[in-house]
Amino acid sequence: MKRRPVSWGKVLLSVAGLLALLAFAYSPVLGGNLLAGRDVFRIFFPDSAFLLESLRAGELPLWNPYLRLGQPFAATLYSQVYYPPRWVAVLLAGPIASMTVMHVAHAALAAVGVFLLARRLRASWPAALVAGAMFGLSPMMTDLGIQQNVVDAAAWSGFIVLAALDLTARFGRGPLVVLAVTSAMSLFAGSPETTLWQGIVAVLVAALGRPSASGPVANSTPPHRGIVGLASSERAREEPLLATGTESPAAITAPHDMATRALPTTGATLQAVTVSTSRKAQPIALRARVLAVARVTAGFVLSIVLASVVLLPAAEFAGNSLRAQRGWSEQLAWSVSWPQVLSTVWPLADWPRDRYWGEDQWFILNLFLGTLPCALAVLGGLHGPRRVRPFVVGALGLVMLSLGRHLPPAAWFIQTFPPFSLFRYPAKYFVGAAFCFAVLSAFGLDAMGRLARGVPPSRWKAALTFIGMGVAIAISGPLVRKLPMRASAEAGAPWVPFALGLAVLVFWLLPWSFARPRRVRHGLAALAILELAAAHSLLGIPKYTPWEALRQPFSLRPHLPEPFPGRISADIEGPEDPTRAVVTNTIERSLDRLMPNRFVEERLPALEGYGAPEPLRSNVFHLAGERGVYDLAGVTHYLRQGPPPYEDLELLHQAEDGTTLSRSRTALPHAFLVQRARVVTDEEALDAVLDPDQPFREIAFLSSGEPLDRPACKGTVSTQRQSAQHLALDVTACDESYLIVSASHYPGWRATVDGKDVPIHRANLALRAVRLSPGEHHIRFDYQPTSFRLGLVLSLLGGLTLVGVMFAPRRRAKVQPG
Repeated sequence: MKRRPVSWGKVLLSVAGLLALLAFAYSPVLGGNLLAGRDVFRIFFPDSAFLLESLRAGELPLWNPYLRLGQPFAATLYSQVYYPPRWVAVLLAGPIASMTVMHVAHAALAAVGVFLLARRLRASWPAALVAGAMFGLSPMMTDLGIQQNVVDAAAWSGFIVLAALDLTARFGRGPLVVLAVTSAMSLFAGSPETTLWQGIVAVLVAALGRPSASGPVANSTPPHRGIVGLASSERAREEPLLATGTESPAAITAPHDMATRALPTTGATLQAVTVSTSRKAQPIALRARVLAVARVTAGFVLSIVLASVVLLPAAEFAGNSLRAQRGWSEQLAWSVSWPQVLSTVWPLADWPRDRYWGEDQWFILNLFLGTLPCALAVLGGLHGPRRVRPFVVGALGLVMLSLGRHLPPAAWFIQTFPPFSLFRYPAKYFVGAAFCFAVLSAFGLDAMGRLARGVPPSRWKAALTFIGMGVAIAISGPLVRKLPMRASAEAGAPWVPFALGLAVLVFWLLPWSFARPRRVRHGLAALAILELAAAHSLLGIPKYTPWEALRQPFSLRPHLPEPFPGRISADIEGPEDPTRAVVTNTIERSLDRLMPNRFVEERLPALEGYGAPEPLRSNVFHLAGERGVYDLAGVTHYLRQGPPPYEDLELLHQAEDGTTLSRSRTALPHAFLVQRARVVTDEEALDAVLDPDQPFREIAFLSSGEPLDRPACKGTVSTQRQSAQHLALDVTACDESYLIVSASHYPGWRATVDGKDVPIHRANLALRAVRLSPGEHHIRFDYQPTSFRLGLVLSLLGGLTLVGVMFAPRRRAKVQPG
């Protein structure tokens, strides 16, 4: 079948529409404002600054020395160390503006991906535009700019499912490579829950879609295929016609009638052939579906191999985090509530929300996808072709998963079965449901076009619709007040009858002609996109911050020594949610307060830190808030949103808002020697660390190693070289001693004393220690994790496999003689 030529006029018009909607949705950006809410300023600004620092130094940032006495950096998935778009954005736009650039680019990518997928599924051009806008440019996606890694991973959804669809139809090298690469990009973007639901939808497409009929199916089909072969060929011709909106019934029915008259068989013969062929086709179709699922699964397995360089260190970090402890039960935190599900079609139906960690989720601040687009999605699920079944099942399943604690079967499933039990925030699965809704909306729009072919326009029905819309808007407020709904639901109630009423008016008023179905599709598509634009304007989400406020330098830098030799302690906990405060300048003042991780941007090592996963013992050590922990960790400076925490601290500066910077004289140095050591349990080590007498100044409390009891004496420790992943010390030990380094004990660190490997012991609950003999020594600590090296080897092997798949010579089919 010859393909139609590309209509470049439609392409240019679609691109112009996409750019116009992007400009409208992100108009504050054009006015000099940037996305900076929640995790953007808390995590992504500092991470981008550290990534930029490492890229300029030519070093792969495996370890972050500034956070929580040091912790893995590349192993935190949302750091996006291996995600090429992050490198480009950070290098070109800097650590602050790069987050907004990334979000706008990925919103456009998400829209384009869903548009191409809808077109591949044979949706009409305006229907595909609505699908792309509903997913990539909805208020929900715009608001998710505060969770950048989720947006970046979700942007690849359309391309992933498109490749899975091609693999389902016929095995090919190109679709397999595209599926593996796009899924790997989703993993590198740092939201594994997103890649998980993408895999679920892709497998559903393979299992419930139409698999290839090549190979055994073709060979097993008898010469006279009867009704089965005729019906399948008829459907193959009919479905594109319906999807593109051809208005001539004769164009659809003529081939069927002609072929039927040409059949020279009787009714009994036809029935026998039909039954026989269907019985033979059933096992063949089942085998084809199994092979399709296997091909798609192979593509995802290959993507996992490609992403091993980040997944293996991430798994190691998770195993050394609080999530590995028994009793971790945050899987159901931030589950979508039932009013929030309603808010996808009814704006403000979920406001006011419950407390920050209450019954409502706060991961997505706005779940609105548009009243008309959602109505079209429901219509597409009910009256769409068979090829949309995977998206119907996916939408229902992902909505149920997102409900989490509010749906007992979903709660049981999430808490019981890995990998779901490894993640938290079920609200992330709702993004997948929105993706499925967007695809279904395209087929709902086309269904309306088909309906317009047989239903003539009617002015009196339009008048009745207008009256009914007015009545519905008028009574919506009083009706909502009588229902057990939230207070703000009344404000959003008129939106629903207004949007649906306008759609019905468009349907009834467009005049009868050969082009009526196409006009109905265009009119409803324009109305759906206008509704999304209006939602952006009226709902006012997300919040932006002026660029000038974000580019202000750190005002306390003149009060700190340069270079900074010690460690700082900051109040990382501001308001639980800055977006809820009535009057706040948390974001604008976050750099001067170094909260929660912005000390990383100033290259100031800190005791505290923010972000998941939380290292083991961080809840009882790093956040203990005890003077012994501060002194042991070498905290020389305290930054507090109030007076200094201890009376003996020297006040260095007090800002107008009450923020104080003070200095301590009791902090231990970064590395020191002790001549006594005991092997104790973690509970005993914690008691020693929290003991006001601070016995750790003279005794090392070890989790492994050998006890030591020598007279106290003075040695010397000097730093020769220090970087993110390396530390070189010159030590003169006066006797048998343990060298204590106030940096995190973590797998992957290697220590050498005078060039010989020595074991690193965990001392004082969370720090590093090595045993030294008397005399002068040169000690090196290097971060060389096995998980990274093994992951790198697997990723390289996966890349070589992809190259081999792409460039391996094709086998020619053997020609049978005769």
